[in-house]
Formats: sequence, structure tokens, C-alpha cells
Amino acid sequence: MNTVCVGISHQTAPAELRALLQFSPEETRAALPRIRALGFSECALMSSVDRTEIYAAGAGHEPSVDALVKYLSSEKAGDHPLQPTSFFTLKGSDAAEHLLRAAAGLDSMIIGDMSAFPAIREAWLIAQEAGTIGFLLEQFLSTAEIVHERARTQTLIAEGSVSVSAAAVELAQRIFDDLTQRRGLIIGAGETAQTTAKLLRTEGIGSLTIAHKNQERASQLAASVAGTTAPFEILQDFLPTIDIVIASLQSEQHLLTSRDIKAVQKHRHGRTLFLIDCGVPHNIDPFAGELENVFLYDLDTLNLMVNENIARRRAHAPDVESIVRDELKRLVTWHSSLESSPTIEALSSVIEKIRQDEIAGHIHHFSPQDRKAVEELTKRITDRIVQIPARHLTTGHGKGLLDRLQNVILVRKLFGLDARENDSSESD
Repeated sequence: MNTVCVGISHQTAPAELRALLQFSPEETRAALPRIRALGFSECALMSSVDRTEIYAAGAGHEPSVDALVKYLSSEKAGDHPLQPTSFFTLKGSDAAEHLLRAAAGLDSMIIGDMSAFPAIREAWLIAQEAGTIGFLLEQFLSTAEIVHERARTQTLIAEGSVSVSAAAVELAQRIFDDLTQRRGLIIGAGETAQTTAKLLRTEGIGSLTIAHKNQERASQLAASVAGTTAPFEILQDFLPTIDIVIASLQSEQHLLTSRDIKAVQKHRHGRTLFLIDCGVPHNIDPFAGELENVFLYDLDTLNLMVNENIARRRAHAPDVESIVRDELKRLVTWHSSLESSPTIEALSSVIEKIRQDEIAGHIHHFSPQDRKAVEELTKRITDRIVQIPARHLTTGHGKGLLDRLQNVILVRKLFGLDARENDSSESD
């Protein structure tokens, strides 16, 4: 494969370096023509929090990675270009395999995280709009889509929460079948509180109330999740109508004591109260979990749940690795088929079979002495027919490699050569 991948990722660089090289969609659109002008026939630029990677194909030659490394090291670094050692470079099938592993969640910061695939798809869409992508990299994306879908639907590598916030929401869904009828209270406005609030909103929780010592921060978070705010000083007053409480705030004292919760029990009429304590030290009195109809979980429980889910995901990694190998083999076989010789051989076989089938059905009309002549005449005809596309596939009448490859693809589609080869391999 005359393709390369040059980039930087969470595997090779710290967060601040990845942030420095992150391209916005607008910056990507502007960069693609400049990248292709470095001597490439096709290119795509994928950029996210975890990675920035260029995929490029050369017209008739293996692309040089030096120009891509130089471009990335200087494009966004200003007067302080990055060192080439900050980048990884992959060529041929290794570049393709890297893309497939990212699409399958094998190359993510957390195994099974499929968030790389939307970034891949967006990168290819932008490249299509910019006109910098052709049938070679299009096939890369098509294969990445297959790998992503197979990993997602045929394995359990993406199952289970792998963050504290997601684990909290998963527990809430276990206790309450339908969150749309539940009311949630978030105490805090930090990263954990924000992520949890957004996940609850995504899962369709009935209502969300935000409480924080700083009313402005509470209002900002509430606005982002279509919620309301509650005065921090009177949290207990809201407990009678709340189903889910998630507390994530730095506090030396318990924000909710077991006495507070017991005091509102009579107003709850036996309804379940679900409490998640993400505070260090505890925001909620641990003894509250001993009260009737109260479920209390803390960070230790959530972290244990996350670790178990990560271990479970890792156990399914070999299944995904097998999918990647399977689809990579198909991609490499497809790319190899673009060479003229295998296509000419396959076309010759198809036409020869047609000749033999027709002769078998009509040879009895000829005398024994004429049959040899018929055999030789039909063979010369079919050989001359094959020679016509063969000349186009091998020389292209002076056209470039990409034109010849497109001719190969056209011939294979017209004569159904790929379908015939697949049928043959499946019957072996």
C-alpha cells in the first residue's frame, strides 16, 4: 500500500502537546490543500483531544513521511516547532491497521471507547468536501466503518461504564427502570458533577436541580443541562421530592447527614432515595445507607465497578483484534487486486469459463475433425478480447497510476471479479 500515517496521540505525547496540535474543522479544511500540495494524491486529517493524524497516499510511489512530520511540527507550534521524535509514523498496511484499531476502540485512552470513530468519519467528510480524498482512502474509511460496527455489535468491548460519572448513572438506571419520571439533585459544579449532569440529561431524566456554594457556577451548569438551581443553604428542603442525589463537592463536613435524610422519610411515603457520594471526604453521612429505602454508594464502590468493567472489556479485546485482522486482510487483498496482473488473470479466467461453457453446450454440432479447429478459433478470439482491456490496465495509454487503478476497479466491477473471487474462497 502506498499510504502513510503520521501523527501524535495519547500513546506518544502528553495532553498539553496534543492540545497544541489539535485542529478545528475550519483549520482542517484550510490545511488539507496545503498537505496535498506536499506531493500527495490523497490526504485526510483527523484531529481530536486524543490524537492528530494525517493519512496520505502517493501517486505511484510510497509517500515520504518527512514532509508530513515537518508540516505538523511547525504548523501550529509557532516559533517553537516540535521535535520529530514527538511523532509516530506508519506505512502501508501498518497505517491501515492503526486506523482500524482506533475505529474499534483498541487504541483509545480507555479500552473500548469508541469516540475515535466519529472523529475519523468527520475527518473523511471534511476531506471529501475539500476534494483531497480518493478511492484509496475512501476504502480505508469503508473498512473502518465495518470494523467499528462489528466491534460494537459482535463483541462486548464497549459495554459497562468506565468513568465514575457513567458508573453513577448506570447504577441509577439499575435502581430506577425509567429515569424520565425521576428528579435529580446535583450538589457541586466541578468536572464530575458536570459530566454526571449531562449524562443524566442524555438518559432523559425528568428534571435536574443544581446546588453549589457559588450560585453563579450553579446557574451556569443548570443552564447547560436545562435544569434549575436550589439554594445551597436549604438542601434538605428539596429531599422530599428528589429521587437521585449525586454529591461531588469539597467539604470538611457532611452536606447531608443521616438525621437530615431520616427527617424527610415521612414525607417521601416509602419512595426510594438513591444517593451517590463522590466527595472526598464524604459529602453524605455513610450511616444514611442503613435507612429504609435508601441506597448509598461512594467513590470506592464506583471505582470498583469501573475497574471490573475495564477488566471485562479487556477480556473481549482478542475478539476485536480478530475482527481487525479479518478486515485488514480484506483491505490488503482489495489493494493487491488493484495491480493489473491479478485482474488480467481473473478476467481471463472468467472469459475462458464462458468459452468452455459455450463449447460444451454446442460442440456436438461439429464433426470430430472440426472440433479441434473450433477449440483453437474460440481460444484465439477470447485471447484477443482479453488483450484489449489488458493494454489499458498495464499501460493506461500514458495515463498516471491513479487513472490505471481506476480502470482496474472499473473492470473488476463490470465483470464481477471480486464477487466471483469471494464466492470461490467461501466454497474452498
